[in-house]
Amino acid sequence: MNTSFLILFMMLIGAAIGGVTNSLAIKMLFRPYQAIYIGKFRLPFTPGVIPKRQKELARQLGRMVVNHLLTAEGLKRKIKGQDFQNQLTTFAQNEVEKALQNDQSLQQLLNTLQLDIDIERVEEAAAEWVDQRYNLMMEELRQKKVKNILSDDWLYKAEAGTDQLAGYIQLKVQHFLMSREGKEKVGALIDDYLDKQGFLGNMIQSFMGSDRVIDRVHPVIVRYVSAKETTEWLQTMLQTELENALEQPLGYFEDKIGKGVISTSLGQVVTKALPVEKWLNQSVSEWTKPLQSKILLDVLPALVPKTAELLSSKIETMMASMNLAEIVQEQVESFNVGRLEEMVLDISRKEFKMITYLGALLGGIIGLLQGIIVLFIG
Repeated sequence: MNTSFLILFMMLIGAAIGGVTNSLAIKMLFRPYQAIYIGKFRLPFTPGVIPKRQKELARQLGRMVVNHLLTAEGLKRKIKGQDFQNQLTTFAQNEVEKALQNDQSLQQLLNTLQLDIDIERVEEAAAEWVDQRYNLMMEELRQKKVKNILSDDWLYKAEAGTDQLAGYIQLKVQHFLMSREGKEKVGALIDDYLDKQGFLGNMIQSFMGSDRVIDRVHPVIVRYVSAKETTEWLQTMLQTELENALEQPLGYFEDKIGKGVISTSLGQVVTKALPVEKWLNQSVSEWTKPLQSKILLDVLPALVPKTAELLSSKIETMMASMNLAEIVQEQVESFNVGRLEEMVLDISRKEFKMITYLGALLGGIIGLLQGIIVLFIG
């Protein structure tokens, strides 16, 4: 009975020592968090292994992450993978669709982005742009002749237009002269002219008798204005003027009109033609509605692979510039050891218990062997 009790006692003592030793060893990985001093003497094994080696652990983890875990080649494979690109395309389509269907007006969106844009500033910018474009264009064209600037089609239309213009002028003059108002105005001019001629004018009027001069002259004037010769004369005159105008450099007409007048007038025409207020009050959805399906179904699926290719080609440079090893090192160094202990124990609590139980089992076996040896020796 004493022999069995001795062996059992030694087994219990060995199991207790093994279990407590392993449990203490596990706890000493983390605890104590700080070094413990008695006077100037620091107690051995304080702080725990991980708190004591936290900086070195952080440095090694940083290297391991960059060299073995988060490598450029691994990221390239991930980025170029079809699954990742499909996920990225779906994500981009969902986010862009939300943005394109925004009910905010363009003005509200710009205000949200802290971009102060109003109608006057847009019109001023448009007028300034027109002025710059006009000056830039005229620097190249100012010395060129008009006929060298216009296309053959425009030159042909201009020449044909002179004949039409001659006929139009002749017809308008004819209609005016045949009207009562036209006849009266011409008659008033003739009477006024004759009154100023003194004796000669009175003599001409006396020859006419009781009739006014205009009654005799008016049919002649109308026939002359309506004559074919007048048409040909007008056509020839306008054709000559057109040829002279086409031979002039464009700058000649700019000087006649005024550079500032042209630039300002063009700016005003453009700014008044732009419906700026309507554009700013339109919603983003209305703006993008004609392009939504094109952007979502064509542009984004084509853009994502190109973006992924560009990103993968720059990944090594990006990783080097970010210095991931230092980032990991800084994060691990600043990590709370108590929180780290809690995380590790949450993950490996069962394994640590098994290590403790294993220590107790081994201690019990050792105690059994010791008891047997003692019996043989004793």
